[in-house]
Amino acid sequence: MKKTGYFKSPIGYIIYVHEAHKLHQMRIEEDQLDQHMTFENDDDINTQLEQYFKGSLTSFNLDIVFESGTDFQRSVWKQLLKIPFGKTKNYQEIAELVGSPHAMRAVGQACKKNPIGIVVPCHRVIGKNNQLTGYSGKDYVHLKKKLLDMEKAFLD
Repeated sequence: MKKTGYFKSPIGYIIYVHEAHKLHQMRIEEDQLDQHMTFENDDDINTQLEQYFKGSLTSFNLDIVFESGTDFQRSVWKQLLKIPFGKTKNYQEIAELVGSPHAMRAVGQACKKNPIGIVVPCHRVIGKNNQLTGYSGKDYVHLKKKLLDMEKAFLD
């Protein structure tokens, strides 16, 4: 049975859905938790998130499940998993890596629909001219910047 957990991070509450130690979804809520929700945290997920935000974990070791998405979107999400901590790739590079060199917008849409943010690091995908573009399908570019700045600071 799927459960919902949360982690209080420096960028807001991270809400996630898990089942049998497998991560199904993850999103950021900047404001507050929905007091009507019931939470059952997964210790391994919370421990890894804590280590990530402290800079002592640069690669998540979690079983993830993509329950939705097209084959193309899943191929993009799998490429995102290969972008190293503190590094970035642009949308065109990802499009080329998935074998569709002209599908930059489709890559952007796949990033927007990424069901497992942070762990599947769509925040590491930027515009061709090194410009930060949308994050989480909303105007959360400031969160993208915080995550990238944090990762780069831990590498310095």
